[in-house]
Amino acid sequence: MNSSARRPMGPRRAAGLLAAAVLLTGGLAGTAQAEDEAPLTLPITASKSQVDVDLADHAEGMQGPQVTIGFKGPGEEPEPDEEGVIYPVRYADFKVTIDASDLEGVASVDWEDLHNCDVEDLVAVCDGWEVYAGEYYNELGSIEFNATSRSESGDTGTVRITGEGENLTFTPKDVEVRVGGAAYKGRTLTEPEGFAAGDTLKAPLGFRNAGGQDGKGAVLTVHGSHGLLFEQRYRNCTYTETTTGSLLRQGTDVVCVFPGTFTAGTAYELSAPMEIGTRDYAAFDIVHYRFAPGSAGGAGTPGDGPELTLREVPGADAGDYATYTELDFPTGTPIDLELTGASVKGAEGDTVTAELGFRNNGPAWISSLRSGGEPIRFTVGTPEGTTVTKAPANCRQANVEDRREYFCSVATPMLPDASFDLPFELRIDKVVAGAKGKVALPAGGRPDSDPSNDTAWIVVNGTGDEAPGEGGDGGQGEGDGDGGNGSGGDGDGAQGGGGQGEGDTAGGLASTGAGGVLLAGGGALLLVALGAGLYLLRRRAAGATAA
Repeated sequence: MNSSARRPMGPRRAAGLLAAAVLLTGGLAGTAQAEDEAPLTLPITASKSQVDVDLADHAEGMQGPQVTIGFKGPGEEPEPDEEGVIYPVRYADFKVTIDASDLEGVASVDWEDLHNCDVEDLVAVCDGWEVYAGEYYNELGSIEFNATSRSESGDTGTVRITGEGENLTFTPKDVEVRVGGAAYKGRTLTEPEGFAAGDTLKAPLGFRNAGGQDGKGAVLTVHGSHGLLFEQRYRNCTYTETTTGSLLRQGTDVVCVFPGTFTAGTAYELSAPMEIGTRDYAAFDIVHYRFAPGSAGGAGTPGDGPELTLREVPGADAGDYATYTELDFPTGTPIDLELTGASVKGAEGDTVTAELGFRNNGPAWISSLRSGGEPIRFTVGTPEGTTVTKAPANCRQANVEDRREYFCSVATPMLPDASFDLPFELRIDKVVAGAKGKVALPAGGRPDSDPSNDTAWIVVNGTGDEAPGEGGDGGQGEGDGDGGNGSGGDGDGAQGGGGQGEGDTAGGLASTGAGGVLLAGGGALLLVALGAGLYLLRRRAAGATAA
């Protein structure tokens, strides 16, 4: 049976799409790989080397364990350039083969979350043509394992992952699959009622061994995003803090090791809840954790506090435990986004600069963790009698008939008090007293605690009696805001060119949105390049989750 596992373009792959568009439109010289380029060695990666498939999951129709597959390119994770573009380190055709044929009769494989892969029976072949630095942008997606009616406790099999490509050497990777072994499921978490930024979550972390065998040892791994704090540090845990680079990937990783035997069908919990603090501006931060059999510790800094232990939980309800355990919190931190307009004067033929502004007044930061750094978009209308001679780098003219409008975007994640300057140079072709152009966030966008400053105006040669918020047409079509919202389904959007808190320009995904903005306003040349070139280059696509 033949099938194809292909998904819509998401933020990771859109980076390459935009880079390729620049190449095809003459932004860079040439795409061909030079014959004398040094070979690259690319280790294939898998999020797990061993997977335990639970027979109970099959009986209950539950989701089985997943393994994310990809490869590691040379160097560190890339950052976007000033235009928000992330470029590959090399263009080269390659294939990665995921051979799960050894699992025939052992377990089933769900290939739906792979990107641009052709599947036949239990073998998937994934095509690609760009290699990025690091691992994040080289992910091929995930595969899921489930027991079947033919599976029996003790069955084992191996997934073998290999690759080949032009001047590329892939280091193979195996994933061992076992049926009916120990399978630890975490206790689900909920946000306490009335929880607010600055509060501390006392998380009752624990697990239930839902597998068919006892487990030897337990390793707890916890990740908290940028807005979360781990101030109580236990001596049998290690802590790794990432405080540089993209805010998307900043946070704390905790690894705790617990010796002992953990009986099948039995639940356990920490001897004390894990205390997870929140910054004053925390909002929709994410903590996720999992327990797994084993005894391997982390490479971080050991804590100097008391020792955590595990204790049995008699009579635990199996429904309180799940394969994936995470929590988004706090969910109630308000945010106020503000647009500021400008009033300018000039004679016919003059060029004036309208200094627009965007600011996050907080108190919440905009994490955009679920969308992978989706930008905030808004529209800028051109006042009657004027022509924009120079727009900010993060604004593009809308390619829409009879609509003299620009689509702008600013980068996320965004800390409180982050602000962006948006200077528009306008040539006054005809003096129109009080001509206005509307600047507006899209209706139905992010919840805002003060909608009154979500709209601003460019006023040219004002008469002094214009009331804010009463712009009329001003010679520009207000439209429906769709371009400003850029709701492309997978969170892609151009990133801002202005400043951002802590100097973070876009969380490594700045180029992803240029799809929504540049495609709308980049003109026929870019559209032709994308349509006639990119898809002939066998683009890989990626999925993204919404924030």
